[in-house]
Amino acid sequence: MDAKVDASALTALAKRLEQTPQVLAEAKRWAFTEAAPKLKAAVDAEIGGTGKVRSWQGAFVGSRGGYAAVRPKKGLYAETKGAQKGFRAGPKKYAVGYITNAINQGHKPPRSKFGFNTGGRRTPGKQFYQRAQADAQGVAQEAGEQIIQAIIDHLEG
Repeated sequence: MDAKVDASALTALAKRLEQTPQVLAEAKRWAFTEAAPKLKAAVDAEIGGTGKVRSWQGAFVGSRGGYAAVRPKKGLYAETKGAQKGFRAGPKKYAVGYITNAINQGHKPPRSKFGFNTGGRRTPGKQFYQRAQADAQGVAQEAGEQIIQAIIDHLEG
């Protein structure tokens, strides 16, 4: 009498487990690629306005697919219209990230042509990134569920 054990199912499971890190990496990249536009939409809704500041924002996914973010685009500049009242200098260029930060966090009042504070109040920030964080929690939850489901589907074969 011979006793035999069929280990083919165990071998197949072991092979699937070996492939799981690659499946996880692909699932994360896919989930965060899907999440990035949703995050941008949440930030855009909080920014409001005419669309200029919204157009400066970009949805980004990490190079290894490990995160999604919304931030100002690099290499993009806004220019003042020309010589400002009381100044001889021509137009100035500002990185849109600098302007976005001033709008989001608030800023001090402008200075006079002699470098003195004009006496105005501090401009309060709009805090659009922080207000969009509530929506980001839901997007992150959804991305996590997609990643888990991809791993389950992979392991079930």
